[in-house]
Amino acid sequence: MSDKDLFYIFGIALAISAVLLTFAGLKLKNFPGRAFPVVILWFVVLVLGATTFAVRESQHEAHAREAEHHETESAEEASSGPYENEGGALGGETEEGEEEAEQEAEGSEEEEPVGETEGTSGGGESGSSQDGEGGAEASTTLQLAADPTSIAFDKPELLAKPGKVTIDFSNPSAIPHNVVILGNDGKELAGTPEITEGKESVSTDLEAGEYTFVCTVPGHEEAGMVGTLTVE
Repeated sequence: MSDKDLFYIFGIALAISAVLLTFAGLKLKNFPGRAFPVVILWFVVLVLGATTFAVRESQHEAHAREAEHHETESAEEASSGPYENEGGALGGETEEGEEEAEQEAEGSEEEEPVGETEGTSGGGESGSSQDGEGGAEASTTLQLAADPTSIAFDKPELLAKPGKVTIDFSNPSAIPHNVVILGNDGKELAGTPEITEGKESVSTDLEAGEYTFVCTVPGHEEAGMVGTLTVE
């Protein structure tokens, strides 16, 4: 039975009790007499019950409105696309993430032999692809962060190339968060530990397809802390 139903039950019981008390007071000369403490206790219970469930119902409605607000924001971000162009950075990526991507790209250029190429994939991810005769798979590094003020990721979608995929996850909040990559069957493929005000990275080899990234802290996925990782 929901808090709303219980609120109505207590409210109706309170109204009926008030009517009966008024009727009894008019008909019975010495009412309530010795039953006065019982009557007072009965009304206290009804008033407290109605007030308690009214407050709880208002809290549920507030959480529902907050969740709807997050869903609206996620829909707006999704409608703008996970990336601006093939080589561009995601609109929500921070300046710090762009600098890290540039540093990684420079390091890859110095280490890779002649004949290999490197680049930055869309959606706020930096990655290097090997196009030599060996046809080695690409490696992609994605930037992901927890929202500092609410239970949400800073982006609902990530894009990577088949091969080794790394997610650099940062949590600026004091609320614990993590990021876990799930397969189509819901099985956990890789993930970070729960962190607060820190950074962690997770890497795994992924084939082309759609995967899910999620925060597995109890209640966070239900609050909207989940997204889609597309590998293509």
